[in-house]
Amino acid sequence: MRSSAFQTLEKQDAWMVHVQEIFQSLEIPAGTMADNVSASVAAYCRQFHPRGVQRADLVLLIARAFCAVNDRGAAEHVLGSLKPHNRYIGRWMEILSELHHFPALLPYFSLGVIRPADWAGAQVDRMWTLDFSLLQLSDAEKHEMVLYRSIRAIIEHMFVFWDSSNGEGVLGLKGLSALNLNEQSRRGQTVTAIDDLLEYISDLFLQQKKDRAWQAVPSLLNLNG
Repeated sequence: MRSSAFQTLEKQDAWMVHVQEIFQSLEIPAGTMADNVSASVAAYCRQFHPRGVQRADLVLLIARAFCAVNDRGAAEHVLGSLKPHNRYIGRWMEILSELHHFPALLPYFSLGVIRPADWAGAQVDRMWTLDFSLLQLSDAEKHEMVLYRSIRAIIEHMFVFWDSSNGEGVLGLKGLSALNLNEQSRRGQTVTAIDDLLEYISDLFLQQKKDRAWQAVPSLLNLNG
């Protein structure tokens, strides 16, 4: 029977091999920098993604690691290998460089809940989409108070997206109707109507305009239709 130490080393080596294979597929030159970045990504995955991670997420993690060591050229090269990420490299670079919130945002990037977008009416290139229909809510989360708290937690991680534009931009909201919960009463009225949700999210941004000294707030665009 193999020792636990041997099994741990074997698991670590498997992560390193996998990350290094990604490096080779991305044609990242070998060297000390690449070795350090691959080791840090492998260590991160072992700690936070013991069950594995999708390739696109792993590539994002690699790009983030290059941002952390200020190798923007390598990070942009890595992002250029991803679709549709390569259409929005500038915006991804801003978010990857904001290292504090990135681990909390990665699951939403993976599910497609949060993603960059374009809109012809946007005067500045700062549109992001938040698609609630792709959220995987547990039964415990399908209650008004918990749901609003979950929405707030997601939105709070996104404020940084518009710091560089001083609050100018657009947040496209999809799937708001998926959050429509019915009261357990004879009236059958909704407690999460779309207008109420839009007002709640708008209030969160207005508060941030004051707290972050923005000159504007992102416009909310309901994409349900």
